[in-house]
Amino acid sequence: MPEFPTATAAEIKISFAGVEAKAAFDALDLDRDEGHRRAIHFWDGPRRAADGTVTLPLLERGVILRLRRDDEGHAAERDTDLTVKLRPCPALPVPWRQAREGADWEFRIEEDRTGPAFTPVLSASLEAEGGPPELRLVEQQQDLLDAAGLTGADLADLTALGPVRAVKWKQDWDELPGSVAIEEWRTDDGLRFLEVSVRSDLADAAEIQARLEQALRERDITPPSFGETKTLAVMTALARNALA
Repeated sequence: MPEFPTATAAEIKISFAGVEAKAAFDALDLDRDEGHRRAIHFWDGPRRAADGTVTLPLLERGVILRLRRDDEGHAAERDTDLTVKLRPCPALPVPWRQAREGADWEFRIEEDRTGPAFTPVLSASLEAEGGPPELRLVEQQQDLLDAAGLTGADLADLTALGPVRAVKWKQDWDELPGSVAIEEWRTDDGLRFLEVSVRSDLADAAEIQARLEQALRERDITPPSFGETKTLAVMTALARNALA
């Protein structure tokens, strides 16, 4: 019988949009030439309702299909990874209730905690390395989607949405254990996000969350009072363009 997986780790995120993203970028004195540049694409089956509203059927079911590819160097040598993410993660059968990995893929279960509310959301993701710059699921990703109740019809006629131009930095901050990840997303039509995140054991998540907020304030960055989900905002904008 399917059961919900149990997370033992958390990813704590604070996201800035628009002018707040620019202010945080400047306060952190970031240099895009020092970051890891990637192009990101998503897949979904966008539809436009009669009232003009854009819907994303996979995302509405908590399914994200994302491909990231290095945006520098010779095309044949660029690293590529394809991720299937379930957020919120549904109940799953064995063996999808614990983290595991293979030669070129990794299955991870954790809690996503995004500010300012930091409400825990169970997330499961299977990232596979390599592959062409297109949607081609590996066997384990297909099995995971089957376990989550998706059928071939759900994955038919999907549209590639992108690119999102991303730059990622890893920094060590004295106030926090491990690495601090900083990622900027920009789209051709002017959307801009900057996300600061850290990972921690689940037992320490509340403390690390507070320390991350304080570390930002010490860098003259005020955590936003309203959190906009960058994936939803960006995918909706890209889908609107694709349907134009």
